[in-house]
Amino acid sequence: MTTLMPMGGALDEWKKPEVLMEFLKRSGGGRARIAILPQASQRRDTGREYVKMFKAFGAKEAATLEFRSRALADKGEHLQIIRKATGIFFSGGTQMRIAAVMGGTQLEAELLRAYARGCVVGGTSAGASILSRTMVAYGKGGATPRERILQMSAGLGFTDTFIFDQHFRQRDRLGRLIYAVASHPGIVGVGIDEDTAAIVENDSRITVCGSGAVTIVDGKQITGTDVAEAENGGAVAVSNLIVHVLTRNSVYDGRTRRASLPLQTLLKD
Repeated sequence: MTTLMPMGGALDEWKKPEVLMEFLKRSGGGRARIAILPQASQRRDTGREYVKMFKAFGAKEAATLEFRSRALADKGEHLQIIRKATGIFFSGGTQMRIAAVMGGTQLEAELLRAYARGCVVGGTSAGASILSRTMVAYGKGGATPRERILQMSAGLGFTDTFIFDQHFRQRDRLGRLIYAVASHPGIVGVGIDEDTAAIVENDSRITVCGSGAVTIVDGKQITGTDVAEAENGGAVAVSNLIVHVLTRNSVYDGRTRRASLPLQTLLKD
């Protein structure tokens, strides 16, 4: 089974670390060997802070790959850490920094092999965006999709089924995710609130973890859009778009394109 855990940023890391504890549990709990990739962050102590955190949570091993240039990406010790890892974690920051130093390297290939063999791969904020083959690189907020509201770029390619956006509700990013999906309705948009994760199993099933919501933007049934004609930042029209807003333990099935809510939520109604 493959597992991706994109996280929406601003995790409650020490007081109520539900999302990170779920990542650790799925990575093997007390037997977990976590590889941390802090390249998105400008702060030089980010990786060491996550090492300390995962060890405090009970991981068997945690190691950070401290490099900021392509020339250092393929060091033997880096490749060995990835080969041994049961969990791989990308920090927040700027996702383009990750792509620029890892894209096309042997390390990137090793990361993809680790994922294919069952290593859990997760990331927060920028570390969530980088997980898809085509990623949201930059953009603006707003509920209405508009021409040039976002810029897309190549990510690391753990999935080509979903595209992830983060800090979703907090930064009002619905419009840009709709624009991304309208531009290619075969891709499912996944908007992740802060302190929340979308747990993607076998590139199809999404389960929500954390205190916020995950917004699914599904364009498969779109009957019309003028996304190719909109100019000068104009609003984009989209018809028959399907949107799900899901909270803790809700599930989206990418095969059937249906969402289900947890039993306790239904009973409250």
